[in-house]
Amino acid sequence: MAQGSLQGGVVRAIMKFVLGDEQTIICETTMTDQSRTCLPQTLKLGDIVLDAPMYQAPLSGYTDRAMRSLARQHSAPMTFAGVMLDKITLHPKALRKPVFAVGENEHPIGGQLLGSNPEQMAQAAKALCGIGYDLIDLNFACPAPKVLRRGRGGALLQNAHQVIAIYRKVRETVRCPLLMKLRIAYDDDTAYRDAFWTIAEHAAADGIDALVVHGRTVLQRYRGKADWQILAELKRRLPGMTIVGSGDIFDAPTVVQRFRETGIDGVLVARGAIGNPWIFEEIRAAVKGDLTYTPPTLYEQGQVILEHWSRILQLYPPKKAIPYFRKFLANYCRRHPDRKKAQMSLMAARDPETLTLLIEQWYDL
Repeated sequence: MAQGSLQGGVVRAIMKFVLGDEQTIICETTMTDQSRTCLPQTLKLGDIVLDAPMYQAPLSGYTDRAMRSLARQHSAPMTFAGVMLDKITLHPKALRKPVFAVGENEHPIGGQLLGSNPEQMAQAAKALCGIGYDLIDLNFACPAPKVLRRGRGGALLQNAHQVIAIYRKVRETVRCPLLMKLRIAYDDDTAYRDAFWTIAEHAAADGIDALVVHGRTVLQRYRGKADWQILAELKRRLPGMTIVGSGDIFDAPTVVQRFRETGIDGVLVARGAIGNPWIFEEIRAAVKGDLTYTPPTLYEQGQVILEHWSRILQLYPPKKAIPYFRKFLANYCRRHPDRKKAQMSLMAARDPETLTLLIEQWYDL
């Protein structure tokens, strides 16, 4: 829903996003020429220019071709495959698996790499570019315990020199746009905070195409709230650097607020896109000040859920497809007016036919 009023020659636009029966979010923007220009409309990542200042993050166990295709269908200008381990990517047979495959209609698409050896990371990046990936993101942010135990992901934020060495080796090996995913520190220790700034400043000086920063420390994982003021400071220190922010992006009004508060160039939509492909349309409308956007009806939600379910069944056998799709159903149900009952019913399905029938019943299809 949206409405506007004229006060002193300034149009004030109210954008209303309703998520089920539990959350109503109001976004208010002042629609003057000056305020419109403060919201980015595109996002430049090397020689790739996205037509909206956002994209879908790589999410292990989620961003398969089914989720990516729905995101693109609902206005995501770019998506990522799931996080890839460098040593696996180096096996030719692994690259032929469906999980790595790039569809004809998926460009631009990014590949995110996880590893700790500069040469292996460089060769893995080259391999991904060779099978059609348009952009590479180096993951120095993952907080998963099993990743940290192996000295990968966020663990590398304890070693600024190693992060820089990996970046430089990859940069000299590939010519595609190269991003770096960071968290604001390994933990709150001053030395680790300093390491973050050392990494960011060296990467910027060495020509990184964008810094993608999650506003939590590694050891925080997803606890507490993301600190976006660090991103604002990063943009002030490196004004010519493309800065993409991450952390707690679950709705379009928050995106508008973060852009206004920080001056960053783009946002990464991660957990907020699980079972919610409409978030990309909502963000696109919000940054444009588009007052015509309306959230999906119950019927429209059901159509998308069925479409996603159909695509999942094309990728996985039924025994795997049902438990896998439950991760998405929990979030899809957040928009349902009878969320708890709908979720319990859908989660109880044990075969594809029953789940399909229940989706049709709960969403009036």
